Amino acid sequence: MNNVRCIILLFAIAYFHGSVRAQEITGLFERPLPAKTVVLYNTRGNAHLAIDSAIIGDDGRFSFGDRELLPGFYQVGINGDDRVDLVVDTSEAVIEFAFHGTPLQRNLNVIRSGENQRLWAFKLKSREGQALLAKVKEQRDGASPIDTALLYALDRRELTIRAGMARALDSLIVIAPDGQFAYAVQADRRLDDAISGGPPMIRKAFDFANPRLLRSSAYAKAIVVYLQTTPFTTEDAFQRASDTLLMAATRDTSCWAYMRAQLVDMFVTYGPDEVAQHLVDHYVVGSGALVPPDHALLQVAAEQLRLVNGAPAPDMILVTPGAKDTLLLSEVMPKHDFTALFFYSSTCDHCHAQMPGLRQLVADMKPSFFHLIGIALDVTEEEFRTTLTEENINWPCYSELKAWGIQGAKDFNVKATPSLFVLDRTGMIRAKPMDHEELRAFLLANTK
Repeated sequence: MNNVRCIILLFAIAYFHGSVRAQEITGLFERPLPAKTVVLYNTRGNAHLAIDSAIIGDDGRFSFGDRELLPGFYQVGINGDDRVDLVVDTSEAVIEFAFHGTPLQRNLNVIRSGENQRLWAFKLKSREGQALLAKVKEQRDGASPIDTALLYALDRRELTIRAGMARALDSLIVIAPDGQFAYAVQADRRLDDAISGGPPMIRKAFDFANPRLLRSSAYAKAIVVYLQTTPFTTEDAFQRASDTLLMAATRDTSCWAYMRAQLVDMFVTYGPDEVAQHLVDHYVVGSGALVPPDHALLQVAAEQLRLVNGAPAPDMILVTPGAKDTLLLSEVMPKHDFTALFFYSSTCDHCHAQMPGLRQLVADMKPSFFHLIGIALDVTEEEFRTTLTEENINWPCYSELKAWGIQGAKDFNVKATPSLFVLDRTGMIRAKPMDHEELRAFLLANTK
């Protein structure tokens, strides 16, 4: 019997995964009417995008008519931010609500739709449970730290409340275990169970290419916990984690596009900047873009777009410590097929690790083909000169002796050393290799 049920469940999941069916979302507002129109929103993780609107009739009724909607969570709302969640399941052709006032969330009655009745039954139970938990927290915050009996009782009370909420959810899931509401809850629970196992277990437990999961808050949560549990063992750990997440979403372009937008927004907002630049270079305007970026994404990535491959490089002054004359980068680039800028610091061990490889690369390449320029973010001429001598540097190096305060570092958005930029004769950025090995590979691939 269990095997039969398992087969039925797998069939249902496979069927609903990409299934589209016409649905009517309808309802009634009691008078006086709170708005003239009601808006339908599509869910993408934690984002909600307006996809349709319907006029509220004089009798308070509205209908979005028959729409082909994918399974998942949506919202309906009025007046901008007064919204309620709803769940769409392919087994239900009609979803009907009645609203008795505002705010909508506290004045809602689900007339037709078992899935939404279960969703809102859980929301009500969750709201009650959260209120009780808030009281427990208030008591705990006011308790004496030596009143162990009270603290123990409050801990037990919290566990009892949470267990009751879990039982209520279990009782709702068992009613329709193959429905969209149960599907999303089970996916979220699998995700919670996998978090302690880190990124490999999260990838195994959560399907980042499943649009049914995309239309739930669990999707955004999965991205965040994946990055939070990524071990920072190398400097490019977040870059590699982002690459892996995008690869995991490639089977569905809507999932991939949402993943890209979330990652770009997170790393543009919180850093590291080099990860944001990598994402924009490769997945917004680069060959890794599965779908073109929309206007909103381009606005978020505006700063990084200044320095994508193919963009004109900013000009900068090249200053030799102790010398009166200066040079412009734009005067150097036209003389070589490729010019690489190597931003480094004499006190940076990672920078020194790159220097032997760069020294050999300069020796191997014809000067007319490749030219390397060192930009030292140093403070004193002594440390600048010492590095030139100790590393036997065979390429021109410059420094204004202002450390990170130079305009060139700001214009190239240098946030860490070493940083490499490859420019062509016309001054266009052609590559941003991670190290001397990637630089060599680029140059060999572009040798005439």
